Amino acid sequence: MRNIYVTDTNSIISYFHRIFGVPRILSSRACRVIERALISSPSEVKLSIPSVVFIEIFDKWFVKEEIARKLQYEFFETIKKSPNIEVKPIDQEVLENILKIGDELSSHDMHDKVILASAIMLNCTLITTDVKIIKYVEQHEAISYIN
Repeated sequence: MRNIYVTDTNSIISYFHRIFGVPRILSSRACRVIERALISSPSEVKLSIPSVVFIEIFDKWFVKEEIARKLQYEFFETIKKSPNIEVKPIDQEVLENILKIGDELSSHDMHDKVILASAIMLNCTLITTDVKIIKYVEQHEAISYIN
């Protein structure tokens, strides 16, 4: 049986911190989960990355051609090669779960709501460092998380 995880933008950036040139904020446990998903052969770990994560990364990080090329080859190609990673589209069920999230996250960024809604839809563990998302998950016991 495969363990399914959904990751948010900051967590995937933190895992690839050397490529993005940012400090690592992700726990060792969360890094091990992502590492297991990135291997080139089938794994017990499946990582679902909502498409909005890539939109956010492309929007914020693909600002210079040199950085864009580096991210394409060292980040995106690595993800594409793994049979254990899926890019999750925003579908009707995700949209329905966004509506259920409620007022606690009403002022939160929409991409974070999409990520949370994807994890809720898949009923899986969310990899996140977002304090507001963690608080929501703990209060509602909607899903589990690691950070």
